[in-house]
Amino acid sequence: MSNLTAVRSRLASIPVIGIIRGCPPENLVAVAEAAVAGGVTVLEVTLDSPNALDGIVRLVARGSGAVVGAGTVRTRQETSDAIDAGACFIVSPIVSREVIHEARRRGVETFPGAATPTEIWRAVTAGASAVKVFPIVTLGGAEYLKAVSAPLGHPPLFATGGVDVSNASALLTAGAAAIGVGGSIFAARAMRDGDTLAITRAAEEIVAEVSR
Repeated sequence: MSNLTAVRSRLASIPVIGIIRGCPPENLVAVAEAAVAGGVTVLEVTLDSPNALDGIVRLVARGSGAVVGAGTVRTRQETSDAIDAGACFIVSPIVSREVIHEARRRGVETFPGAATPTEIWRAVTAGASAVKVFPIVTLGGAEYLKAVSAPLGHPPLFATGGVDVSNASALLTAGAAAIGVGGSIFAARAMRDGDTLAITRAAEEIVAEVSR
């Protein structure tokens, strides 16, 4: 299965990207496997995490059942390094044509981050696979997503930034193709303490909510 097919297939089934940020390197594999056990099988490791590239290498080599990508990617070099480490998709906090083009050249999905209709459109026309709209709660949540999607022709939009069980369904109903969920699954204390049970339970709650 190609990188493109793998990511799309997983998100079509469970439209959740689990965002792992700041996990202690020694706990990363256990934390990721705990999320997979809870049904979240598309995982983004942000590059501002300690030893992030090495973590991606270890997760891919482990074969935990997750499709693993890299987040907080801002440059062409970071894009290349993440893909070399095994990332199947690239998430960026910005609209960078060089990031989008490098990811597409290497055959992986790319999800740049945008807030305004102009930024979203620039990402779409640059060739983004989907556009990460964030911080979605600060921007206005489901109503904002609905308002910007229609005039842009309903491009594939992901919603991240403050997403949890209280708003996940509303965002998907408003038109989000997927949601990115960070701290509400991967609480800093749970990652630090290696509390895999808490992470699995949090993942199960999100999966149950989006599967209704």
